[in-house]
Amino acid sequence: MTLGPVSLIVRNLEEMLDFYVKGLGLKIGANSGDQVELLPSKESHEPLLILRSNAKTEMAPTDAAGLYHYALLLPDRRSLAAAYLSLGKTGVLFDGHADHLVSEALYLTDPEGNGIEIYADRPRDRWKFDEDGQVQMATQPLDIDSLVQEVSGVPQENLTAIPEGTRVGHIHLKVTNLERSIAFYHQLLGLDLMSYWGSAAFLSVGGYHHHIGMNTWESLSGAARRTDWSGLEFFTMKMAETRAGEISARLADSTYVYSMESDRLFLSDPDGIELVIRTL
Repeated sequence: MTLGPVSLIVRNLEEMLDFYVKGLGLKIGANSGDQVELLPSKESHEPLLILRSNAKTEMAPTDAAGLYHYALLLPDRRSLAAAYLSLGKTGVLFDGHADHLVSEALYLTDPEGNGIEIYADRPRDRWKFDEDGQVQMATQPLDIDSLVQEVSGVPQENLTAIPEGTRVGHIHLKVTNLERSIAFYHQLLGLDLMSYWGSAAFLSVGGYHHHIGMNTWESLSGAARRTDWSGLEFFTMKMAETRAGEISARLADSTYVYSMESDRLFLSDPDGIELVIRTL
C-alpha cells in the first residue's frame, strides 16, 4: 500500500498557491479555476496535493478531528538537506525539525494552518523493533550540521525543495477517540499497529513505520470533522485489488456507509474524515 493525493479545502486559493508554488516550488498541473493539482514536477504522473477553493468555509476548531499534518517523503537524505537549504532561502519558516530514529523530518505550516512534514527515511535495516514487534520511534533533535554536509559544495541554485520522486509518505490525523480509530484502521482496513504511545498510534502495511498516524493530543472527545470546514477534504490510499476487495467485503458486513465508483471506494472514518481507496 502507498498513499496518493491529499485534498485540501482552502479559503484563499491565491494565497495558498503563492505559498506552495513560490515557497515550496510545487508545479501546477490540472487547473479548473477553483481546483488546482500540485506536482513535484511537470513530468509527474500524479499530484501530491489537490487544492479546492471554497471561500465560504469556516476554520475548524483546534480541538476538532481532522489533519494534524500530511507528510511528503523525499527520495533520500541528500534531498532533505537540499529542501532545508532551499526552503530557508525562499523565506519559508520552519515550525521545527526532528530525528525520529526511522526518519529525519522538517515541519512547517501553510497559510491556512495545515501541518506539513517533509522527511526522508533512514534505511530499513537501521530501524529497530522491540520484543513485541513495534517499531522504535522517538522525537530527538535533528543534527542539522550533519544534514547540510550532504550537499556541501552544491551551488544554491541547484538545490530543489521538492524533487521529482517525492510522494505522500504518511498522513497524521487528529482523532477524538484513539481506540475507536485504531479499530477502524486496524480491524476494518487491515493496517498493522506498528507503535502505540497511549495518546497516539501509528499503523501501516508491509512493515513500514507508519502510513497513518493518529493522536488525541488536542482533539480528545472533540468534534467530528465537518464538510463545511476548511482543511483536509480527503486523503487517498492506494492498494492491491485483492486487499481492496477484502476491505469492501468487510465494509458490506459493517455499519459504515460507503460508495464505489469504478476502481475507487469512498468512505469516512469514525470522525468523519473522508478517504478514498484506489486500486494500484
